[in-house]
Amino acid sequence: MLSLEKKQWIIRQKNDGKLTDTQIAMSQGISRRYVLKLWSIYKKEGLLEKQLGRPEEQLPLAIREQIMSLRKKGHGIRRIEGLLKIGGINVSHNKIHKLLTRLGMVNQEPKKARRNKYVRWERKHSNSLWQTDFCWVAKLDCWLCGWLDDHSRFVPVAEYITEATSDNVIDLFEKGAKKFGYPRQTLSDRGSQFYSNLGETCRFYEHMKGKGVDHIYASVKKPTTCGKLERFWGTHNTERWNFPSLNEFIKYYNYKRPHMSLNYQTPYEIFIRDKKV
Repeated sequence: MLSLEKKQWIIRQKNDGKLTDTQIAMSQGISRRYVLKLWSIYKKEGLLEKQLGRPEEQLPLAIREQIMSLRKKGHGIRRIEGLLKIGGINVSHNKIHKLLTRLGMVNQEPKKARRNKYVRWERKHSNSLWQTDFCWVAKLDCWLCGWLDDHSRFVPVAEYITEATSDNVIDLFEKGAKKFGYPRQTLSDRGSQFYSNLGETCRFYEHMKGKGVDHIYASVKKPTTCGKLERFWGTHNTERWNFPSLNEFIKYYNYKRPHMSLNYQTPYEIFIRDKKV
């Protein structure tokens, strides 16, 4: 008789679709008919360990498949919970985690240290402050440069570039500002593109000053100051590859993708709603 782990492995292979039923059966020393039987049971009621006490309530097949689909797109467990809720489906993140764990779709990590508490910091209005920086995209062997509105997480502009220079980030800033308006302030780290370490005139700083935009710098050794942009880099690295181009991903991120920190509204909705006239 197969162990629970082997049954779960069979279901994972069926979900992945990379092995045929015959190949799965041969790998476990069972008949092809038994593989199909397990798959049929899973489709109807899922594969669970026998438990003491009240049995666990099973999720309908359509909801299980929706959860699996969202997971394959790179969404985290709490985001899946929020996306389902938008569609009128209430499933706790604990149930989602249990389902994905059974299917081998959760990476088991060593116990993490408790996260230090921090004060959430953001501007009250859109276009009060834009953050900027560069992120190296190893998959494409280039830089990603972007600007992000601190209040709404809206990304006015972002592009792949070959060189992380002051000229490139200024050009990108002007593209975003001409389309969505100039922010009151901008924020960056003290990289050479934004800051002069030798006391010389900084072209980036002078450009912002000439546009009437106040430029401020992130605190030294305080990565959370530009944390929203860092989070956007992570979203890009996880979800960008579901789209044919960066432009299509940015459209999705700004106009369609519900943001957990925005109470599952889109960045554009908040950007327009809270723009100070």
